[in-house]
Amino acid sequence: MLNERSLSQRDLASRIDVAHSLLNNILKGNRNINVHIAIALESAGFENANYWLMEQMKFNLYQAHNDKNVIKKTKSIKEWNDIEESGIVPLNFFKKQNIGVNTSDDIDKIFKVYGVEDYKSLEKRVSEFNPTYFRKSSKFSENKYNVVAWSLMAKYKANQETVPSFKRSNEQLLLKELKKCFFDNDDVIVKTKKILNKFGIKFFTLNRPPQTPVDGKSFMSGDNPTIVLSLKYKRLDNFAFTLFHELGHVFEHLTHPDRPQYRNEEFFINSSNTEIVEFQADNYARNNLIEQSLWSDFITLNEEFTDEVILEFSRKHKIHAGIVRGRVCFEYNEYYRKRSAITALNRVELL
Repeated sequence: MLNERSLSQRDLASRIDVAHSLLNNILKGNRNINVHIAIALESAGFENANYWLMEQMKFNLYQAHNDKNVIKKTKSIKEWNDIEESGIVPLNFFKKQNIGVNTSDDIDKIFKVYGVEDYKSLEKRVSEFNPTYFRKSSKFSENKYNVVAWSLMAKYKANQETVPSFKRSNEQLLLKELKKCFFDNDDVIVKTKKILNKFGIKFFTLNRPPQTPVDGKSFMSGDNPTIVLSLKYKRLDNFAFTLFHELGHVFEHLTHPDRPQYRNEEFFINSSNTEIVEFQADNYARNNLIEQSLWSDFITLNEEFTDEVILEFSRKHKIHAGIVRGRVCFEYNEYYRKRSAITALNRVELL
């Protein structure tokens, strides 16, 4: 336009009453055309003010759409919005995990937990996830997205922990120390972690998002078995049984030398195999918390399982009374409804 009018930059700068350096920077693309400049250009016969402002906006948008940081931010906002609308990731659950997930700027941390790079691969990961080695209740509704989130968060946190090497040959010594810990019922969760870690098993607790009826989970984290519990109940018998159930998976499946297929926690199994695997873990828990021969004698010699009877058995065999009564109630449902002083002894502090 300057050439068409045979004007120099200084001529135009003088006409619109701005410094020559400012106009020069505008022409070089280093300064924007603002409202005042646009109106001044219109007054000097250089198109109307709206034209200049629209051209400036187009240029700004062009720059933004080609800016790497803006592109990344835009992508994060869209994927975060897709996650919120689909519900595929329970964002509130992740915000409570102290891993720095608060806004769309943190979406890469969610992708890291899921082991993916974008929303499309996240959808595929969730749809194909086949969680096994869970002890859960069928009495409550289940949201698969939440179960997957809890499971993968457990794996993610397990990767942050370091423990000594695991040796299967220490099984009986490990069980002995745990049963003593249960019998004492003093700071049991902290001491359980110390015992398991000492024997090369990673262990921690992880709160559940809603509609995630998972009591516990076991899996391999590197070369170390890992057990994660949700601590749904404040009862020692539930804690002890769930822990031993997962130890059943550790010794009967995950680290069993004749069953290498079980090392992959997401291997495909049908419903009948699932029932067998879970039955084996339940059986392991029952028989290692209270030896079957002891239990058979106990139920044979007693017609009524009063507190006195249970406490006597507990003291004699160094098995916590809450665990004994828990098994009584499981096998003889009518005892659930009976009042018992052992209930107060059966409490465990949750972390």
